[in-house]
Amino acid sequence: MELFVIMAMEGVVVQSPYVDRSDGRFVLVEATGVGLEVFRQRRAERAESLRHLIEELSEREQHAVQVGLPALALAIQARPSHCACR
Repeated sequence: MELFVIMAMEGVVVQSPYVDRSDGRFVLVEATGVGLEVFRQRRAERAESLRHLIEELSEREQHAVQVGLPALALAIQARPSHCACR
């Protein structure tokens, strides 16, 4: 089954009535309120998992992660994306 159909059946996305075929997309998908809540919950779960993993690192390793995260965040922001779910 197509991913969009599954997600629509679960109520997390809907097809937008606006479609601009000039950008190459066949449909434009929007998250519902339920979908946004699922996204927020999953993001929080991932953050908590990462926090636990980082706690297991040595102090030196934790410092390296702390120093490197801003550069990683900048690289992610600079990456072109068609997803508006950041």
